[in-house]
Amino acid sequence: MKLLTKLLTAILILTAVNINCYSQKNEISVEYSQFTVPQGAYLFGGVMGIAFTAGHFSFENTVMTGALAVEYNRTVNNWFGYGGLTSIEYMTSDTYSTDSDGNKTKNGVFNLGAFTLMPTTHFTWFRHPHFGMYSKIGAGVGLAFSSETSVFPAFQLSPVCMEFGGDKYKGIFELGFGMQGIATLGVKRMF
Repeated sequence: MKLLTKLLTAILILTAVNINCYSQKNEISVEYSQFTVPQGAYLFGGVMGIAFTAGHFSFENTVMTGALAVEYNRTVNNWFGYGGLTSIEYMTSDTYSTDSDGNKTKNGVFNLGAFTLMPTTHFTWFRHPHFGMYSKIGAGVGLAFSSETSVFPAFQLSPVCMEFGGDKYKGIFELGFGMQGIATLGVKRMF
């Protein structure tokens, strides 16, 4: 029993030393993403409008800004961090209807914006001085605004994320699915 107590005490001390040796870091990043869930919903709505009107309704001159995000992360130990992110994006299209003679009439402009706020967690696979890999999960709320405003659940699942650079500044690249899209590029400042 004494041996087990000593062994458990040694493991706890080594774990505490390992956590204390790793300096806790704050990270703030600015990120740009494409192929987001709101973009997919926007395109799906346009396709369904065309399909259900037998081609008499259409979108043209579509512009999608992509998602611009600011994220904070607090690295607790060698493998775990927590934080939060906020993102915003905007989409717009001209809407047209076509009569039976083929005459096209502009109906107006359809605009859709999305703002999200999510707590996040990071799980680090490995971190070398100039390169690291991690995964990120986030879930929170979003606000969609067009002619009406609505609240929706927001999420981001990024299983493959990479960081590269120096001690204070790093570039980031993330692959995932959600409010930040399939592909995310950004710059991270560590302090």
